[in-house]
Amino acid sequence: MATPSSSSALAPQSGDVIEFSFLWKHERDAGLLEGVKDRRCVIVAVLAEGRHVVVVPITGTEPDHDEKIPLPGGVLGLERPSWIVVSELNVTVWPGHDLRPARIPSGAWWRYGRLSDALRRRLADEMQALVQAGLANVVTRT
Repeated sequence: MATPSSSSALAPQSGDVIEFSFLWKHERDAGLLEGVKDRRCVIVAVLAEGRHVVVVPITGTEPDHDEKIPLPGGVLGLERPSWIVVSELNVTVWPGHDLRPARIPSGAWWRYGRLSDALRRRLADEMQALVQAGLANVVTRT
């Protein structure tokens, strides 16, 4: 688990891929306070001078909606094709208790790597459009 004393000198950046206990909206609505499983996620935004981040999940099961961005297998340590789910967001403190160590870290104990600039911009644009339209499921974590 992340602790302030174990934080890396590398600050989180938009596009960083991390291991995180993501809490889906349907899980929160069912009364859960923690995610059911740890998963790869992408930091989409860094807020409050790095004290908070916005995180979206990566899943290996293709979602049955259009709010997804495909990732090929073999990138960022993903063994099979996966999808970034653009419509589900967690806003959380950094580094929070839901941050997990990367199994194969890159540059920091918590980081798998970083999305390409083009993919990072696409993700940010699609997420922002969903948030502005009121179509994103936002779960605020503490």
